[in-house]
Amino acid sequence: MDKSYISINNLCKSFDNTKIIDNLSFSINQGDLVKISGKNGSGKSTLLKIFAQIYKQDAGEIRLEGENINNSSKYKSKISYCSTDFIYYRDLTVKKNIIFYFRIIGEKNYKELYEKNKKFLNLEEFEHFYPENLSNGQKKKMNLFRALVPRFEIYLIDEPENGLDKESLNELDQKLEALIAQNTILYTSHNVNSLNFFEKTKKELKLWKIYQKFFW
Repeated sequence: MDKSYISINNLCKSFDNTKIIDNLSFSINQGDLVKISGKNGSGKSTLLKIFAQIYKQDAGEIRLEGENINNSSKYKSKISYCSTDFIYYRDLTVKKNIIFYFRIIGEKNYKELYEKNKKFLNLEEFEHFYPENLSNGQKKKMNLFRALVPRFEIYLIDEPENGLDKESLNELDQKLEALIAQNTILYTSHNVNSLNFFEKTKKELKLWKIYQKFFW
């Protein structure tokens, strides 16, 4: 019996008769940092969206703690997904958007959680702006804040470094370093080197197995 924390078995997904993911299988242990690398269109984002139950696979399965995630809704509460798409309510400010999201996912002290963390990625500098008035970089920060600040068991992050300046990348590195101590992270990148944290973890933090899957 497979005792892996996460197991992906013979996963397949096609769009318009074009195979995007073809018979993919691998396993992940709890606490792993998983970097999924590959060029544009290689299936990185599709894989995360299947995991987040936004897309449904054509064949195969993803199991979490031995159970097929498609057979139970409870696993959605364990998974945080940060998309490259910008999702927000137009009539709410950045701050109100995020607080509303924290309430939806069941955070009891949602206002306190926001106030305690609003310096992360300098969100407080544009918290009173409406999302449509933000730059793409600010929207990216909003997405990352919403996904990474609440506590989850698994974080799925699609192209986290895109659109961020050097200061924000350093903050993101520090945040991921703190999260990986107790959580499992999968993130995609078409960059070979990507985040500094991945390189640092690979070289220094020997407690976690590092995967680098390529979908060329």
